[in-house]
Amino acid sequence: MSRSTFRVSMARTGIVLVVALASIAATPRHALRAPIEITAQGCWGDNVQGPAFVRIAEGFNKVQSAIHVKGIRGGTTAQILTRVSAGNPPDVYFDCSISDLGQWAANGYAQNLDPYIQASRFDMNKIITSARGWTSYNGHVYAMPFLEDTFMLLYNKKLFREAGISKPPVTTEELVADALKLTKRDSSGKVTQLGWGPTLYGGDYIGTWLPVYMTIFGGSLADPAGKKISANCPACVAALAWETDYFKKVGPANIDKFASGFGSEYSPANAFLTGKVAMIINGEYYSHVVRDYAPKTFEWGNVALPHPASRPDLANYGMAGGNPATIMKGSKHPKEAFDFLRYIESVEPTVAFANAINNVPQLFDAIKSPKLDPNPHYRAFVRYAFGKGIKNFPVLPVSSDYADQLTRIEDLVVHGKMTPQQGMDKVTSTVQGKLDQQQSGL
Repeated sequence: MSRSTFRVSMARTGIVLVVALASIAATPRHALRAPIEITAQGCWGDNVQGPAFVRIAEGFNKVQSAIHVKGIRGGTTAQILTRVSAGNPPDVYFDCSISDLGQWAANGYAQNLDPYIQASRFDMNKIITSARGWTSYNGHVYAMPFLEDTFMLLYNKKLFREAGISKPPVTTEELVADALKLTKRDSSGKVTQLGWGPTLYGGDYIGTWLPVYMTIFGGSLADPAGKKISANCPACVAALAWETDYFKKVGPANIDKFASGFGSEYSPANAFLTGKVAMIINGEYYSHVVRDYAPKTFEWGNVALPHPASRPDLANYGMAGGNPATIMKGSKHPKEAFDFLRYIESVEPTVAFANAINNVPQLFDAIKSPKLDPNPHYRAFVRYAFGKGIKNFPVLPVSSDYADQLTRIEDLVVHGKMTPQQGMDKVTSTVQGKLDQQQSGL
């Protein structure tokens, strides 16, 4: 090799080296290392909602490379707490109930998200009021909402026509009158069609619809500070008395015997879809339930929950629930976990998941999205959730116990074992005692 050729070769090598170094310098630092792995587990385990949740995680992985989320479908709260105790929790858990959050926050199972919200300057005002209401405990945010539920009165239009009822009820008095007219019996007095099932499918909320009834009567389950239980407030007792009066008129034993033959809610044997029950209280996901399981000729409507005739100011009142996403105690990558939570609080994943499982979007902008499912029944629920009269089940360290007590005592009262006042006094004293014990640290 000549000296001149050697110089050219060295020059070319130097150029290549400079270009390579410049390329490395221009490459984002996070691209030079493997992405941080986090896990996000959702409560959704069925073959529709489960895969839809996993797709949300995969969507996050496609829009950035610093973090890789492993989406896991299905998982009960008991399983998650077992993993927390073992020091191997998912970084993020999406619950399908709001009744666990207060206890998890109080016991440190769920992390306080305030520092991450402040550091990232995340605007909580992007979230609709009703969804923000069930994400905080003691003034601090412990969960980010990922869709929510709200509940309306669902009615069978064909059965209404056959009974000569021209419109759905607006007041609680009209609901009972219509329900009695829609209830049919055979020659022996056996119920063959029930006008309204007050406790039917209560597991879709907290085990019971009773807090919803209390809300439409103007009641409140706890004081704003979350220190005093008020299940025995006059309006709360009046709501249970209204429900109990309907049971008495139809006969608790008659309702029990008739309901014992009901099939699974999420199947073609659903009592509402088969015309066995003319009216129920339930959520926005029924747009998909009807689509998947109802006969093609099924006609239904969904309207605002009724209010007492004497309280027109309570029109459009109701309650919301939802899916709180928490960063779990023991997460090895909480900052990255919050980055994923920030992603779900954007329009595209919210609308995608809302359309997949037919829940209400938690974001103002997602509600306005032209890509949101246009089904008129679903959109009615969305508008309803947006209203100022939608309240929340209180987020307390004893919320789960509260839900269980309301469910158990309601059953005793409507079956004549206790009066409404006795029942709600019992719930109040029991839950207040547990709350006081929790707050005292005992």
